[in-house]
Amino acid sequence: MTNVYQSHGDVDAVFECLSHTRRRYAIRCLREYEGPMALADLADEIAVRENGSPITEIPAEDVKRIYLSLYHNHLPKLDSAGIARYDQEGDMVRLADDERLERFTDLIEGG
Repeated sequence: MTNVYQSHGDVDAVFECLSHTRRRYAIRCLREYEGPMALADLADEIAVRENGSPITEIPAEDVKRIYLSLYHNHLPKLDSAGIARYDQEGDMVRLADDERLERFTDLIEGG
């Protein structure tokens, strides 16, 4: 059996990305939509999941905070781990082709 990991650092990077609920939500949303998403749409989806309410019931300021945390914190972590890519010019986010995530599907889907 071939090991898909180049080093323990690869495993650590994946676990670091999965350690925060918002990053797991982002990965889950991107997997469900099976394609690139506008960052604003991703922030909306995460707001709905975090609040358990329709987007119309979530204050715009809360969604803006999620957007900014994705932009400044979570997407850079996902990008540096090679899990997601953010095209700043197009304001689009997509999953990278990363087979490591398949091994952690239960963790991603679980919370």
